[in-house]
Formats: sequence, C-alpha cells, structure tokens
Amino acid sequence: MNASTLVKEIWQGCWQRDSWNRAALFRLAGVFVLAALSSWLGIVLSHQSEGVATIWLSNGLILGLLITQPRRRWLAYFLIGLSADTFADMFYGDPFRLAIGVSLANSVEVVSSCLLLTLWFDSPLDLSKRKTLVGFLVISVVGATALTSALGAWWTLLLVPGPPWWQMFRTWYLGDLLGMAVLAPLVIMVQRPAFFSMFQARHLPHTLLVLSHPMIVTVLVFTHSRDPLIFLMFPTFLLVAFRLGLPGTVVNIFLVTLMAIGFTVKGHGPLMLIVGQHMLLHRIVIAQLFAAVAIFTMFPVAALLEEKEELKNSLAASEASYRKLAHADELTGLPNRRAFNLQLENAFADGFSNGKHLGLVILDADLFKQYNDHVGHLGGDACLRSIAQVLAGIVEPAGAFAARIGGEEFAVILPDTTEPRALQVAEEIRLRVAELGLPHPASPCGVQTVSLGVVVRVPISGQASIELVRLADQALYSAKLSGRNQVACG
Repeated sequence: MNASTLVKEIWQGCWQRDSWNRAALFRLAGVFVLAALSSWLGIVLSHQSEGVATIWLSNGLILGLLITQPRRRWLAYFLIGLSADTFADMFYGDPFRLAIGVSLANSVEVVSSCLLLTLWFDSPLDLSKRKTLVGFLVISVVGATALTSALGAWWTLLLVPGPPWWQMFRTWYLGDLLGMAVLAPLVIMVQRPAFFSMFQARHLPHTLLVLSHPMIVTVLVFTHSRDPLIFLMFPTFLLVAFRLGLPGTVVNIFLVTLMAIGFTVKGHGPLMLIVGQHMLLHRIVIAQLFAAVAIFTMFPVAALLEEKEELKNSLAASEASYRKLAHADELTGLPNRRAFNLQLENAFADGFSNGKHLGLVILDADLFKQYNDHVGHLGGDACLRSIAQVLAGIVEPAGAFAARIGGEEFAVILPDTTEPRALQVAEEIRLRVAELGLPHPASPCGVQTVSLGVVVRVPISGQASIELVRLADQALYSAKLSGRNQVACG
C-alpha cells in the first residue's frame, strides 16, 4: 500500500455510514473520556514535579487505540484525541491558543506514527515480531516524540516566556518518550484476547508470582536512599521476560516506571544521592533515562524470546507433520507398513507385560488384479480408498488400529480383545466392503469382496510379533482357499 492510497482510505472511509455503528460510536466516546483523563493526569504529574513532564500518557493511549481500529475510523479518532487533549489543557487553565497548538503538536506524533508504521509494517501491528517492535521504537518512541516535543516547545515559548528551547524540549521529550514506549504497546496488546491468557485462573498465580519479584525489588531499591542499588532490578526484568514474554514485560515496565518516578518525585530512592539544591529535574531525568534503558533493552529481548518460542513451536509442528506423512499411506490416508510394524510391536509388548489378548486381522481384496484390469488403475485406486474408508469407520469406535500393509492388503490390530470380538469386527468389515457394490465381473459375487484372516493370542516370552502376522497370514490363505469373501480364524 502506498501513502496516497492509505490517506484516501482514511479520508473517504470516515464519511461512509457503514463505518459507524452504535458500538463504534460508544467506543469513540469512551476514547474521548480516556484521552482527556490521561492528558489531565499528565498535566497534574508535571505540575507536581516542578513542571517536568515525568510521563505523558495520552499520545501512547491514543496511538494504541487508533492503530487497532479499521483505517476508515482513524480520522475520527484523531479528531477525538485532539479535542480531548485541548479540553484537558483548557480545563487546567491554559488559554485556547496555547492548548490547541500543543494538542496539534501531540497529534503530529500520533498521525506520523500510524501512517509510517502502517506503510512499513502493514496492519495489524504485531509488536511480538522483533523487526516490527524495533520499527515502533525507532519511529514512534524516538522519532515522532522528538518531532512533537520540538513543535510543542516552540509553540509554548512563542506564547509564554520560559526557559531555553532545548531545556523545554528535554523535559517534554523524555516524558513523551516514556509514555509512548510504555502505554502504546500495553494498549495494543490489551485489545488482543491472547494477552489475558496470563491472567486466566490457571495461569494467574504464576503471573502474579513472577510480577511480584520486580515490584518487591523496586520498592526495596527506591525506599533505600543511601546506596545506588538500581542495578538489582535488571535480573528481575529478565525473569519476567523469560517467564511471561512480551505482554508480561510491557506490564512490568509500565508498573516499575510509575513506581520509580513516583518514589523519586517524593524524595526517595537511590537518585537522592544526586545532591544539591533544585536537583529534582536532574533526578527525574535520570529516572526517565533508567526507564528508557529498561524499555530499549527488555522489549527487544522479550520479542526475541517470543520469536524463538514461535520458531520452536513451528519446528515441532513441522516435525510432527513430517512424521505423520512418513507413517501415512499416500493413496488411502491410512497408516502405512512402517506405522503398522511400530504399532504392532508396542501392542505386542503391552500384551506381554499385562497378560492381555492381542488380536490381528489381515485382509486382502479378492481377485484385485482382475478388478484392476477391468476398471483401470484409477478405478483400482478408488476401490482401495473405499476399503480404507470402511476400515477407518469400523476400527475407530473399536479402539483398534488399521493400516495398509501392501498393494491390496490391509491389517487391523485389536488390543485387549477376545476371539469372538475379533471375528465380529472382521465379519463387519467383510459385509461393509461387499455392501459397497463395486462391480467386479471376475468375482463369483459380482462385486468386489475381501477375505480375512484372524488370530488372537496372549503374547508369551520368546515369541515375536512377526509370529502373529504369520498366523494371521495362514488364516487369510485358508479363507482364500475356501472360496474367498469369508473370515477364517487361526
């Protein structure tokens, strides 16, 4: 998709009636409330921190909510975010000119992020992919926030006298960077059902136990102001990344960031070792840098671990698929001779260990060469597939195992069975095949039939499974000698 097509879709889709239903409109109203609250909270936090924007949440929130919606609704979400941001600024006391300019600067961050991420990584945005995650960190967290901070600082100083531009840019940039890096991934992931799997009843104790480690360490580190123990937190970050993946890492960094900045603003923690008057700004900046380093370190690590886990699962599925193909008969879909041999060995060993009877049925399509000559090879293949379907339909309810072991030869393994039961299964197979009504001019019955040999034994010491096959083959030979289309027991 190119840029012009994307912009056209965003603009035209917004005005189409089918883009909006009652649920979408309610969601849009909810976005306004959330965006206004997050903007107001960001302003409050900055005023409590001597004007430092400790963490600006609204841009990350709006981006996360917007980019997960159909593109035809993006324009409305953009306007709602702009209105909410302006409303929060004016509610806190800023004049309209200042509020609308700052809000437009914030909107630049959201709009540029959405457009570039969609153009380069398509949608839906999958932050569990390392390439996409790094793209998000570079485009949205580093680039778009820098542009917004530069514009916002310029517009503010244009209307209100203040410190040098670079100083205001710095105080905006780190807070904006943290808000985008922490909240946007969290909002994106929360909207996916898989995110809540770690909070399901069977996973919740493990999730809470893992998340409790960084929380406890954060409290211990940031209530201790005499030693710089902040490095103790990174092992717990790795624990979360390995045990809970990217979703858990995003939640962890979000909570730790709020706690670390909160303790620092209140005058607690290792950053109090930065001494001097009016050092709050410096301490907050260091706390922000710590959170930024944690984000740029742990997010890619967690994404890499998820990619490795996905690759491992994919390889395991491929291996299982190839193993199944290696043990499947290509024509009929039944297990092949190799799978039959393995299953018979296992059933024989189990019967020997537990003293249980083991039944074996071997069947052969009667006069199949003549049938093949009459209908051709394609017709012969269809006949074998029909017999295979009969076997599959009978043995599955019986807990048996059916396989194609030769050209027109099939076998059925019946674990823990009796001779009457094995004969019953064999007779049902014979009748079902005859009922298929496949015309066979060379057969005395006029249709394709099968002959079956049955043997039931308790495996004994010194006996091999091949002995069971030999006895069943003898019974099959007896059935053929007796006129075919019958069952013989060995």
